[in-house]
Amino acid sequence: MQNSENHLTDISTFMALNIRVGRITKVEKNEKAIKPAYKLYINFGDEIGEKQSSAQLCQNYTEEQLIGKQILAVVNFPPRRVAGFKSEVLVLAAVCDNEGTVLIQPEKNVTLGTRML
Repeated sequence: MQNSENHLTDISTFMALNIRVGRITKVEKNEKAIKPAYKLYINFGDEIGEKQSSAQLCQNYTEEQLIGKQILAVVNFPPRRVAGFKSEVLVLAAVCDNEGTVLIQPEKNVTLGTRML
């Protein structure tokens, strides 16, 4: 077991993460990914607009199940290429050993672009 004191941070580090609510509008399989993944197109409202992300959600979600879901994502990381796809945001999820990857979602529908505090 690791010592949790090695992983302490302060509130300013957490607040530097710009975590926003978005809605998945389009989903495609990322055929180039080594592990099964989807290309997600996410609307974050007028201020941020549409962003895209690669996410390994295939174990628990079909493409149809993802469309329309509200999600939380970090929108201020630099973009990176994932299996040939430009991933602009990091969708937040719990990675469970026996249950696969499970999305972190707002309990109720909220305005797109709302910041998580």
